[in-house]
Amino acid sequence: MKRKRKVKKTSFKLIIILLILVFVVIPFTILKMTEDGQYYVEDLSTSEVQASYKHYIFASLKMDTTDSKYTCIKNEDGKVLRLKSGIVNLKTKDVTQNTEYTTDTKETGYVNGNYGADAQYLGTSFNGKKVHFKISGVQAWTDINNVELYLYNDSYILSTYYVYNHSLIHTISTDLFQGNVNSIAIGPAPKFMKEDTIYYSYDGHYFYTNYENLVNDNKVNKDPYYNYYQYIPHRTTSYLNNSIYNAYLDQYGVSDESVLYNQADLFFKIQNKYSINATMMYALALNESGLGLSQYALEYHNLFGHAAIDENPDNANQYSSLAECVKQHAYNFLQQGYLNPNDSRYHGSWFGDKASGINVNYASDPYWGEKAASFYYHLDEDGIDQEKNPIKTIQLSKDLKVYAPNKKDVLYTYKKGNIVSIHILKNEIGYYKISSEAPVKDNDLNVNSKYKNSYVYIKKSDFKIKENHFKCWRLKMVSFVYYYF
Repeated sequence: MKRKRKVKKTSFKLIIILLILVFVVIPFTILKMTEDGQYYVEDLSTSEVQASYKHYIFASLKMDTTDSKYTCIKNEDGKVLRLKSGIVNLKTKDVTQNTEYTTDTKETGYVNGNYGADAQYLGTSFNGKKVHFKISGVQAWTDINNVELYLYNDSYILSTYYVYNHSLIHTISTDLFQGNVNSIAIGPAPKFMKEDTIYYSYDGHYFYTNYENLVNDNKVNKDPYYNYYQYIPHRTTSYLNNSIYNAYLDQYGVSDESVLYNQADLFFKIQNKYSINATMMYALALNESGLGLSQYALEYHNLFGHAAIDENPDNANQYSSLAECVKQHAYNFLQQGYLNPNDSRYHGSWFGDKASGINVNYASDPYWGEKAASFYYHLDEDGIDQEKNPIKTIQLSKDLKVYAPNKKDVLYTYKKGNIVSIHILKNEIGYYKISSEAPVKDNDLNVNSKYKNSYVYIKKSDFKIKENHFKCWRLKMVSFVYYYF
């Protein structure tokens, strides 16, 4: 009997030791080993620290239990890591440095905060290492050390939109604190927008009358707005009179200095040869070359900023002539690349934004597409090209297959959720006949062949259009708006 009691007593002690190890020692050791910093849950309105932790996840859980909209998480250096809602400041680096990100669809991209400082804050990752934000239509994640987080405050200078003389003006913030902005007329204002009203938007499709409404998604318009000049595909034809190009430069008194003066014929010759919209190329040249006055345009004949990367602008390509530059732009850069569905740079042939179009990969400026569109808008002030090139732009609710002329072979596919813009050539039973993005030969894409009048088909059932989902005012005469404050 004595031996049995001893065994029971020993077993009980062992169980107690094991329980202490499992529920106390091991968890404590794990917690100590996984400490990743010092985190403070703070109310920014009072600067009161409500709690501190050595694990970000615990600080985050504490923050979720608070009711105050001013609650944030800071690290030991005082850097804000998480807010309930707020603003992301992207202007944290020199102009030669970009901020890299990964989109919600796992694509990599980049943006330069010196051309667009503010973005909408969407959240912080579970470990406090990444920030989720929205700018120029794209939703993406970037390293917390690339950005700064702020609560919304009326004193910050944010990017906004307003209507002036029937034009939609985008006032782009390039510094939240100094008040530096660029204001550009990007296209005809939709009729749901009113003058004397400030609108907020970080995609240019849905608009909000104040920042709180933006955060809560209380939008003004039910259907999205797509700026025609931002979403017209390059595979369209410009019908503008050549004299319009010179008249535009005359407005700014740069006729004698600009290398683009008297060059209209060059752009229309390239249009005739490669079937790429002449005025879109001219508008892009105006934007990239500073009206044809940049050093690269004057000395290198480089009108489009080819290879003038942010970290080394002097890497810009040099051409023997303007004609050679425009030819290379149309054939090598556009037809072989940005207009080629089989190329990694392809996201649609329209100027676009950071979510779709050429802007995705062409420029670090988040509003490069709007700026190029602005030039086209002003060149086409009578709406000639807009009338003669009907397009439809939607966000896809399902995959969109693009068929060869035989209506059997699939040439390329746009994925569900993408914004797609098409140039309609003919409305047929069950199909839209549209301009192809790349040359089609023998029912296949061939970027080395001549485009001529290549066409493809899409099924109407895959591209459901809401007719007249918005109406736009038409600009009659508004001078180019470009302000620095």
